[in-house]
Amino acid sequence: MNPAISVALKTLCGGTLVLAFAVLAETLRPKRFAGILSAAPSVALAGLIVGTVAQGAAKESLAARGMIAGAVGLTFYSLIAVPALRRLGPGRGAALAGLGWLVVAALVYPAVS
Repeated sequence: MNPAISVALKTLCGGTLVLAFAVLAETLRPKRFAGILSAAPSVALAGLIVGTVAQGAAKESLAARGMIAGAVGLTFYSLIAVPALRRLGPGRGAALAGLGWLVVAALVYPAVS
């Protein structure tokens, strides 16, 4: 598939999913759950859908595994960010949480590959 067509399809599919998830998020209470359904999961799904159609499931499984490792790392980041920000301030707290995300994602990736 032509790379330009692939990008256009990912954009269209991602935008449609972002809109669908935004509508779903509007129905949730409390509103802070809306962030869980924001753009990143929609764009990831769109990328996987279009990539699978264009290149096959085997190649896109690598991207999905990377997304899994990143999600586990992000969970770790979220757990340590608030205490780190309170204790160390915004710059050092975010840097520590980001370093934790990188380390956890790097450790998880081989396990899911």
